[in-house]
Amino acid sequence: MNTSLNVITYIGLTLSLLCLLLAALTFLLCKPIQNTSTSLHLQLSICLFLAHLLFLIAIDRTEIKVLCSIIAGALHYLYLASFTWMLLEGLHLFLTARNLMVVNYSSVNRFMKKLMFPVGYGVPAVIVTISAATRPHLYGTSSRCWLHTEEGFIWTFLGPVCTIFSINLVFFLITFWILKNKLSSLNNDVSTLRNTRVLTFKATAQLFILGCTWCLGILQVGPAAHVMAYLFTIINSLQGVFIFLVYCLLSQQVRDQYRKWYKRVKETKTESEEYTLSSKTISDPSKHSMVSSCTPPRALC
Repeated sequence: MNTSLNVITYIGLTLSLLCLLLAALTFLLCKPIQNTSTSLHLQLSICLFLAHLLFLIAIDRTEIKVLCSIIAGALHYLYLASFTWMLLEGLHLFLTARNLMVVNYSSVNRFMKKLMFPVGYGVPAVIVTISAATRPHLYGTSSRCWLHTEEGFIWTFLGPVCTIFSINLVFFLITFWILKNKLSSLNNDVSTLRNTRVLTFKATAQLFILGCTWCLGILQVGPAAHVMAYLFTIINSLQGVFIFLVYCLLSQQVRDQYRKWYKRVKETKTESEEYTLSSKTISDPSKHSMVSSCTPPRALC
């Protein structure tokens, strides 16, 4: 990777880490939005945060071969876990859209709660375990702690990524079709209309954020490889920013909660300043009286 791509990667990933941390804290602490969808966002944010952090601090630690292989395996697992949670996001979006008219959210939530953790963390573990058991020597290269391209080993990562992208694309198209049909049959229920519009927006954003970026990585061949490399590096390193923007800043409930937190912090700060000021006012006269009592009267001099 040339110097300019390195700079873009490190700046983008640092900004992405900050946004992912803010997003994770929001999903944990913002009670009005806590549901199955938020749990999926939280796990995705955690996996991406750990993957980006490990990439930043350890991708070039190639001095010790065994350590480099472990780092490559950990990155392989964390990025696969991120994509698996992206797949679960797409599945949940599809199921929610399908049940929108009957408001059958309880069955969707029960299904997702049973499915998400075994799939989200179990499937990547199986893939990495099989890959490491069959060809452990292909974890870690001479220049960076990632997967070798020899013997097609890189496809232990690209294969699942392409599969997940294809499935998410199908989910998106079906979801869009469902929403389009249901929009024409909706009554004037404002909340239902709002939910439908939000789902449509998230379906579009999710396809871009969680899938299209890696297509640019695969397309880095031929005369357009240099341009694709820059596009992939910029967009992929800013995934955390997109997640924070879509799921936090563009959510009315989250913005309202941010305002409440800001107001609470401001009130606490004001109360603290008032208390400090009153404490100084009370303590100053006593200091003055102590100084006066210690000063000898002029008449005695």
